[in-house]
Amino acid sequence: MRTYLIDDDGNEIIVDLTRTKVHRDDYVEFHYSTIQENKITHEQIMFVTKSSGQYFVSTDQKRWKKIPRQDLPSRMLNVDKVYNLFRGYKPSGLGGAEEGELLTKMPGKVVKITVEEGQTVKKGETVLILEAMKMENEIKSGIDGTVKAIHVSEGDALEENVLMLEIES
Repeated sequence: MRTYLIDDDGNEIIVDLTRTKVHRDDYVEFHYSTIQENKITHEQIMFVTKSSGQYFVSTDQKRWKKIPRQDLPSRMLNVDKVYNLFRGYKPSGLGGAEEGELLTKMPGKVVKITVEEGQTVKKGETVLILEAMKMENEIKSGIDGTVKAIHVSEGDALEENVLMLEIES
């Protein structure tokens, strides 16, 4: 499963779980790749073990660090940048060419439209779901406003840079 890290400027890093190997019920090996600009920039192997109800992680099988019990956060801080985290999907429609215009970033198929013309939407609210590269992408409003026009229908196959929706503030 991919995890997308997207900062407020739209820069993104993709972390892809590429392989899982179960050694025992309490000992699992995970292989990750970091992808930037469609190139693998880093590969990492991590080992996770369970002992006395606690989970521990290691990259070298010698030094182990306890993993705190918590859900994956939706935002994370990395030294000087704040990233939004999205697991398994990427909201490819935050913003557009003009504020309130949602354009396709890549070819895809409209799976579901979740709004109607005239409907009020909030920034970050899902307005449609687009399937691209065998993944469903939640397209979200980049602004608070009202849906002015919907230019696509469910089932439409779209090319890159197609205006799907207009939202006016």
